Amino acid sequence: MEKKGKQSEENSALFTHQLVTVADLEKFKEQILSEMRRLLAGGGTQHAKQWLKSREVRKLLDVSPGKLHTMRVSRQLSFMRIGGVIYYDRADIDKMFEKFKTAALK
Repeated sequence: MEKKGKQSEENSALFTHQLVTVADLEKFKEQILSEMRRLLAGGGTQHAKQWLKSREVRKLLDVSPGKLHTMRVSRQLSFMRIGGVIYYDRADIDKMFEKFKTAALK
């Protein structure tokens, strides 16, 4: 019985190499903050998805499912169907934005 009690004490004991110091927490905080700054500055946009599903495009364009269907039928927006899922190329959406953009008055 003493042996089991001694083993559990050893397992729950803290050793100096296991302690987290205030300096460790400060270093960790700085690493997280620098990563967040990098992502907010645009460093994370490199991993944007190329192919979007209908749900994502509707949210991006703020349109109803019917309006998105009309855009497909009228060929305003190209798409690709694989199985029952419709995919849209983000580059095509950007091109559509450019096509319908009006020139600003100077």
